[in-house]
Amino acid sequence: MVELTISDEQIKEIGNAVAKHQPELVVTAEEGYVSLEGRFVVSAPMGPYDFFDVRVGIFPSFPRAEPIVFETGDRIPKEVDRHIFPTNGDCCLGVWEEWLLTTPDQTFETFLTGAMHDYFVSQTYFEVKGKWPFGERPHGMAGVLESFAELLGVENDTVIIADHLRLLTRNTVKGHVRCPCGSGRKLRQCHRGKVEELKQRINPAMAKRMLDRVVSKNETGTA
Repeated sequence: MVELTISDEQIKEIGNAVAKHQPELVVTAEEGYVSLEGRFVVSAPMGPYDFFDVRVGIFPSFPRAEPIVFETGDRIPKEVDRHIFPTNGDCCLGVWEEWLLTTPDQTFETFLTGAMHDYFVSQTYFEVKGKWPFGERPHGMAGVLESFAELLGVENDTVIIADHLRLLTRNTVKGHVRCPCGSGRKLRQCHRGKVEELKQRINPAMAKRMLDRVVSKNETGTA
């Protein structure tokens, strides 16, 4: 396997985003990744109102590879109900494929000010209110399936989700194949328009990535 190296351009992009939005984080270029460490400030339109001690790893294949985020101040309990993976102690920011498919601008700056900031906003809110401000998905594979069902616009059923994704992994879909909705009819007589619309949004590589998660027996999913 070829080891990827973080580029100077990536380091510069990350450094600029941190300097602009989270200047209390220290950016360090390590071998094979960029490390962020320090105080992550949670802000609202009126200004900063909370902070968390964090450590973050960003890899050369970002955005395909999700950054790994740790809360290092022992403020958030290391349990799935607080969206922390107990095994490694890293934060569960959601289903990464959902972020990739719903975020038009897949830059590190967007991640820093969006998914990561929202995660810690939610943790602060939960401490005060005892509930999550943006709602939450089920833990584990159930959360992954719920997310994928919404992205595909289909019933939350493992077989239906997997059948749609298998079809989307193909570069060309013929009208005589069985429709993935489960009706038993040919695609041309059923949901061909829907599948064609999905192919505009979910390319074969992404569909393969999502399918691998659905069929994997070692899936840990989202906390």
